[in-house]
Amino acid sequence: MPLRFTHPYIASTEMDAVRRAIESGHTWGDGPFTLSAAKRLTEMLDAAHVAIVTSGTDAAELAGIVADFGPGDEVIVPSYQFPSAGLSVALRGATPVFVDVNPRTGNLNVDHAAAAVTPNTRAITFVNYAGVNADTSAIRRIADEHDLIVIEDNCHSLGGTADGEPMGRLSDLVLHSFQASKNISCGEGGALVVNNPAYVERTEIAREKGTNRDRFLRGEVDRYTWVDLGSNYLPSDVQGAMLDAQLADHDIIQDRRMSAWGSLNDGIAEWAENSGVEIMEAGAGNNHTAHLFYVLLPDQTRQRAFIDHLAARGVPSATHFQPLHTADAGERFGRSFDSGEHATSFASRIVRLPMHANLTVTDIDLIVDSVTSFEVAN
Repeated sequence: MPLRFTHPYIASTEMDAVRRAIESGHTWGDGPFTLSAAKRLTEMLDAAHVAIVTSGTDAAELAGIVADFGPGDEVIVPSYQFPSAGLSVALRGATPVFVDVNPRTGNLNVDHAAAAVTPNTRAITFVNYAGVNADTSAIRRIADEHDLIVIEDNCHSLGGTADGEPMGRLSDLVLHSFQASKNISCGEGGALVVNNPAYVERTEIAREKGTNRDRFLRGEVDRYTWVDLGSNYLPSDVQGAMLDAQLADHDIIQDRRMSAWGSLNDGIAEWAENSGVEIMEAGAGNNHTAHLFYVLLPDQTRQRAFIDHLAARGVPSATHFQPLHTADAGERFGRSFDSGEHATSFASRIVRLPMHANLTVTDIDLIVDSVTSFEVAN
């Protein structure tokens, strides 16, 4: 088979779990597999509450409802981030305020975020890009100083740690994605993890179409009714079965990804140092998640040439996020706090290499040989 850029891992019990979900007749939301997956995540992340939803984007939209964003509110968003970060704010009528990033990691520039706070700021959002911690402790301190909500995009970082703590532990609301390219996947899927107990009830209501159905199912009310804003964010229990099986194999998946990441890093480190190319680094005190393996070329011309070089040798590669502050919708719905120059530079230089739990020794050899045969100076 040709080398794949991403390739979802199939967990040891996944096929059987899907069959059992279908045969059970309970294929709709919050079936036994979805509830089991939520329990696993709650314990894994030591969370107050976990709401399994249909995608990472829906997790972001749900967070916007739970945080009660509205017109006149401002929300700090990294310029280098997936569009859902800005979309979920704009959908509430609030204004995403784009802030530049660390030029080496692509994560939020904490100093700029602190300077961007105004009396209208309601929240800080950020991503642990590539599974590398974005200095959550510093972001939490800024938020506490100004009484802000912290929404953390942990879609790349499930299972990662920073300074001995699980990534996502310090934020009020934490987004997860289980899309097919993620370390843990169920095709499409996500979760909103709630660490702040003050947001648990509103999360339950907003996830269940704005109703108090969860209270009804627990016997706390004798009927359920519409009580607030929300939508239907419940995935099928067939997806829940896939997710539950994947979470059960989390350690196996991570071991395979970390092994592949380490082999790629070892294989191209000397070439990168000699060529003026920067390899993704995990950062001090970090246990990253091997979600991505990327390199930063000196400029966009060589970025494009490198991608073409790899493609000619059968190695798929890709760039990644395009800066939100330069996007049509970003200019229309948001505003920039700064120039976003580092976000623009990062986007124009990054090249992601294949990274997944199914990479073989032959795959890794092909990637390393193809990468190291590229002459950057040309």
